Amino acid sequence: MANFIVMGTWDTKREELEFICEEIKKRSHHPIKLNLSTKKIEGKRDALIGDTVSQAQERLKKIMKRELVSGALSVGGGTNLFMSTKLMEEIPLFIPKMIVSTMVVNSVHSFRTYKDILYLQSPSDFGIFNPITKDLLTNCVIILTSMRKGLPHFDKPAIAVTGFGISDGYYEGAKGFWLKRGYHLIPFHSVGENTMVMAELIQRGLFKGILDLTLHDVMDHVAGGAFGRMDKNRLYAYLSKDIPAVIAPGGLDTIAYIPQGHPLPASFRKRKIYHHDFRVGIRANKKEMVKAAKWIGNILQKARPKKAVFLIPLRGWSSPGEQGKEFYDPELIDMFKKWIGKFISKEFVIGVDLSINDPKFGLTACKYLENLLKAQG
Repeated sequence: MANFIVMGTWDTKREELEFICEEIKKRSHHPIKLNLSTKKIEGKRDALIGDTVSQAQERLKKIMKRELVSGALSVGGGTNLFMSTKLMEEIPLFIPKMIVSTMVVNSVHSFRTYKDILYLQSPSDFGIFNPITKDLLTNCVIILTSMRKGLPHFDKPAIAVTGFGISDGYYEGAKGFWLKRGYHLIPFHSVGENTMVMAELIQRGLFKGILDLTLHDVMDHVAGGAFGRMDKNRLYAYLSKDIPAVIAPGGLDTIAYIPQGHPLPASFRKRKIYHHDFRVGIRANKKEMVKAAKWIGNILQKARPKKAVFLIPLRGWSSPGEQGKEFYDPELIDMFKKWIGKFISKEFVIGVDLSINDPKFGLTACKYLENLLKAQG
């Protein structure tokens, strides 16, 4: 018998939530109710919803300390979507998490959690139980109770590698290199929501080495780009553990922006622009490059790793930043290299006369990492 948390507003969605609980019981499992009701609360609604979430987070921590939880399911509208997303952020990766709502498509982008939550857009609203919701919720329980719980099994050691569309030309070379040596190579998209997953998995001991060759999300973080939702644990997770790591500034010359029909912010309008798809890339300036270098450097200084090497591709850090293209700026590259050298021993900051997208750069980075792994023993 497994334990599944059922969260929602029992004051408005009682029929649906009780139906879920009964369906879980039919499958010989145990539902644990987490009531998020807010309707009867008086006062300023947004503040009180925040209090409800805080209280529910404390209850959830107690539940997870007391019980072995195999999954969580929540059903409701926009407010419940917000609350349950905040709560499911507290549940570890690879424990199945599902939220069903009529507001998924037009709201979920606002929350941007990195957790592995399955969102399902409901074809009808909740609050009046009916044949549509009955079938939908039956399927949700079937899906939830069928999902595998727990970290995936690795039959051989694994290396984490970061990448982004404009800077991952090294992927194929790296893939072949590590497969031949009997390793898994696990890629992470250099957007905050995915690199924070990498950080959590590093803390849980999944990786023997790190190829953090794209730091684009760092630039977005410090310069207000589209994909910088993260914190310092993004790098600190592996640097503080001194896991063998090779780092490179892939995509750090570019700030991602999604226009969505709006004009560019005034600070971006006179910059060089790279049109990627529905997103555009803005060339980073000197002030932003220094800010990024300091952000990275402060983490290096705090962690003091002995098994980290910083490779600087001298012929460019992205597709638009390659030698001869619109973002290429050797002065910025040299400036960043000097700044990083202020925070880590200069012998570990190495210029490489290649572009980040040259497969040879990928092989070079892999050889450095292999040497670090061998030195570790």
